[in-house]
Amino acid sequence: MKNILIVDDEVQICEMMADLFESRGFNVSIAHSGNEGAKCFKDSSFDLVVSDVRMPDGDGFSLAHQISEIDPSFDKIVFVTGFLDAETTEVPSNVRKFFKKPVRFKELIGFIEELLA
Repeated sequence: MKNILIVDDEVQICEMMADLFESRGFNVSIAHSGNEGAKCFKDSSFDLVVSDVRMPDGDGFSLAHQISEIDPSFDKIVFVTGFLDAETTEVPSNVRKFFKKPVRFKELIGFIEELLA
């Protein structure tokens, strides 16, 4: 079974994504800030990280940076955000894709299942 870490300061979004991924057979862990997410990543093994960008106590960019320091080969981070503009923002190299909020969950789960296949 694949392990997914969801990092978002919005509890409702975490719960919706957790339900979606668990219904597809994934194990899910949740963190509510970038720094909490980095600690979870350091303490456990994950196949994928799904993160918001704007959060208090460590944003998604700092999380991606911390993950690259913990495991330089890990490159399966997906951003889910309402605030990222791909044309004007340099996306960290370990981030595979970003999805804008409100998220089309069918697209998100399709991408994730393909990425982890």
